[in-house]
Amino acid sequence: MLLLNNQDVGKLITAAECVEALEEAYRDWAYGQAAQFPAEGRMDLTAPSPGAELNRRFTWGAMAGVLPRKGIFALRQKFDIHYHQPQDNGGLTIEKYCIEPGTFCGFIILASTRNAEPLAIINDGVIQHLRVAGTAAVAAKYLAREDARTLAIIGSGGMAHSHAEAMMAVRPIERIRVYSTTPANRERFAAEMTQQLGIPVEAVASPAAAVEGADIIAFCTDSAKPIFQDDSWMRPGVHVTCVVPGEVGRTPERADVLILHERGGIVEQRAEGEGLTVGRGVDAFMLGGGLKLEIERQDLPTLAELVAGMAQGRSSAGQTTYFHNVPGAGIQFAAVGAKLYEAALKAKAGTEFPTGWLLQDIRD
Repeated sequence: MLLLNNQDVGKLITAAECVEALEEAYRDWAYGQAAQFPAEGRMDLTAPSPGAELNRRFTWGAMAGVLPRKGIFALRQKFDIHYHQPQDNGGLTIEKYCIEPGTFCGFIILASTRNAEPLAIINDGVIQHLRVAGTAAVAAKYLAREDARTLAIIGSGGMAHSHAEAMMAVRPIERIRVYSTTPANRERFAAEMTQQLGIPVEAVASPAAAVEGADIIAFCTDSAKPIFQDDSWMRPGVHVTCVVPGEVGRTPERADVLILHERGGIVEQRAEGEGLTVGRGVDAFMLGGGLKLEIERQDLPTLAELVAGMAQGRSSAGQTTYFHNVPGAGIQFAAVGAKLYEAALKAKAGTEFPTGWLLQDIRD
């Protein structure tokens, strides 16, 4: 059995390879040749956690997916303290950590569907960013204009990095403009990505400057409140994607084509604690009046249906399109995990430990 850390993952798989694996998996899913649990995408078990932070709670988040074509089952789980952090500019961000701020605990377990053998345990940090961005790029392949050359990114963290790489895998991006609330962070992002991608990446001083003339707009923040207060940024021909629903508000509802990642929202159960309260996770994302399309508009087509040709994507250059990349999906970890495991075996990467440590002779 293999242990693969984030450094291993970063060396073994590219954003373009993730996009390819995800597109194939979503097509399989549409035809019933792949599955995930829960069907809605993600399950959270929450409990109050003592502390002064707004809406502080412990969350176990998990999702599972299975890809028979690859003979792979994947279970991703993570342990977080979640809370909301008011910002000086009036914004509100979703924060999380494990043990202390700055450290996190999330991992993926892979198993074989051929003999149920556990195959690998993988840190989920790099994969987490790649699978979200890769999914957004799959949607952009069907929804963004084929001549899309200018990408606007709102946010400058890990998700922003992976979205820049993934979008370049599906469209001829020639320039990127980035905005985030911290000038040093957006300047650093611009310098790093200019060098990494070999195209001009410009840090700008406002969200409006970032989206001006953009063909694709990728919201990559942890904001629970809309970045824009009006809908002037949603211009004809643009394609938009999000990471959390609060950041886009309700403006994308006026898009000509709307595609859901999946239907139904996060499945959540919560425990109460004496003298402690906790808000439901889904509602916590919506403090700014964000979209709940996965719950409110289950008549809309999904990404799997779009990829399989069961739903209509962009049909003209002037249409505005929106991909609601909420919530996550277990199928993503099966797709990327299968690709990663193949690469790890070929490269003899990771740390091996005896599979027998996990086996026993007592039947459950």
